[in-house]
Amino acid sequence: MIEASAPGKLVISGEYAVLTGAPALVAAVDRRVTCTLAPKDSGGWHFVSTGFDDDRTTSKDEVFVAPPTTIPGVVRRSIAATDAPTHIEVRIDSSDCYRDGVKLGIGSSAATVTALASAFGVMAGEAPRLTDLYDLHAGFQGGGSGLDIAASVTGGVIRFEERVATPVRLPREVHFAFVFTGSGSRTAALLATFDAWRQRGATAPLERLAAAAREVVDCTMHPDAFLGALSEYADLLERFDQSTRIGIFGPGHRRARELSSRHGVVYKPCGAGGGDTGVVVSTDMEAIVTFEQRVAADGLVVLPMEISPDGVRVRMGLATD
Repeated sequence: MIEASAPGKLVISGEYAVLTGAPALVAAVDRRVTCTLAPKDSGGWHFVSTGFDDDRTTSKDEVFVAPPTTIPGVVRRSIAATDAPTHIEVRIDSSDCYRDGVKLGIGSSAATVTALASAFGVMAGEAPRLTDLYDLHAGFQGGGSGLDIAASVTGGVIRFEERVATPVRLPREVHFAFVFTGSGSRTAALLATFDAWRQRGATAPLERLAAAAREVVDCTMHPDAFLGALSEYADLLERFDQSTRIGIFGPGHRRARELSSRHGVVYKPCGAGGGDTGVVVSTDMEAIVTFEQRVAADGLVVLPMEISPDGVRVRMGLATD
């Protein structure tokens, strides 16, 4: 048996701007997707999913002609048919990335691709390269910058720029908390609105956002400067949203941001926005705790979640049931 797990991620800064080549600051989080491979004597290929997809049973031949937008398609591109068994159970557990059946928006698809490809890579005797994982995930979800894959592989906090991930050590004085709006968002629809806006050519708000994103990653060694730069970035992200009408600041994010200004902390949506999860940052832990209590009273969800130092992990030779 082979078990691989990979963390989800949250974008601290650089969403949308990263698509223009600007750097993003990305954190892996301690909610993981786990993939377990257990070869069997019969039964074909049995995919058992918790949280991600419906269970299915298929044949090896069907797996190796599957389109890249499916889980079998990811398998097909991760291992050669000659190296794959005829019968196997593939278990994928992404339940950590959901709450009450709603996606948290923490990169579960990238974590799934990373864990699945890593497990089958071990089976084939060759771990997947990061560039291969970028391409696998782009085929699976129809594009993307690759930052979520980089975070799942590397763990910790990274600076991501032009498909290059560089580990970042944030000051111990900087504290994070995470807030779930209670609703998911359709990332593809938000990105389509962004693309349509960008094609119209009035890109000055995006250029200002990109400059602010670079300022954030350049200030990570200094707590006060980092918080100031992140606060400015959050302000520009909100103005960018107003200009583009993407809907990054959905109702939950707007309420959390309003409360953050009262409690002296920095709050922003993570990633595409709309719904999903946001991050609150401060050097004052008491201020974060007070903010958490207030947003919880308003019906938002404070997620028990932390930055994960570990990226993808693989274990072999586990006992079967």
